[in-house]
Amino acid sequence: MRRGGSLEELKIYLKEVSMKNKLLVLNMKMYMEPSDIKKFIESVEDSDNVIICPEAIYIPYFINKYKNIGIQNVYSKSSGAYTGCNSAFHAKKLGVNYAILGHSECREYLNITDEILNKQIQSVVDNKMIPIMCIGETLDDKVSSNSKEILKKQIIDGLKGIKCDRIIIAYEPVYAIGTGVVAPKSDIIDAVNYIKDICKSIGIDASILYGGSVDSNNLKDLLTINIIDGFMVGKSSCSISEVLKIEKLLSCN
Repeated sequence: MRRGGSLEELKIYLKEVSMKNKLLVLNMKMYMEPSDIKKFIESVEDSDNVIICPEAIYIPYFINKYKNIGIQNVYSKSSGAYTGCNSAFHAKKLGVNYAILGHSECREYLNITDEILNKQIQSVVDNKMIPIMCIGETLDDKVSSNSKEILKKQIIDGLKGIKCDRIIIAYEPVYAIGTGVVAPKSDIIDAVNYIKDICKSIGIDASILYGGSVDSNNLKDLLTINIIDGFMVGKSSCSISEVLKIEKLLSCN
């Protein structure tokens, strides 16, 4: 933008800058101890484009420093006799604005189906939070050439009847999560384009992230995939040095 430009030029410039910024979701899973949390908060500054998702019990530690906090899963009910569950209603009251939903680990260990996911997303939207819906195919799906069918079903069933202004979809091929193996770039491009087409067909405007063994070593290469709106980072999000490196790479992009 030229010096002394009009207010309208400034607005356009700020919009362009904003569009270039990639989202970064830090899914801390269940790795961190209280001492780790303390060091993280002391070392990592707040950022507009970073969404931090700690274990639910640790959220109060983060809420006063970081503006973008997500919960890793919610129950579909707002309140009641549901021992061991966390609700979007209470998370929102605490100041949480995002929720990771449908992660492959929740699908596997907590038996989250697309139908249950749909109810979770509705609860999150009803409580004016932003859902981060995870989708992805297994290696068997990929080998049998069923990837697109799986992705389409997860999107259609998960978002059935959902009306919201903003949703984030994290494409995480199950075979790449926690394995250290990033999906081939051509596969990521193909999948993300397909996801965008499906979302457009059902009237959903979504930001599409890639997740699956993302770290500072492979991020530079992943950043060459311009159609990705950001990244979801798993275990690396618990390493202060990794987070700082990743944030630096994103800021230089």
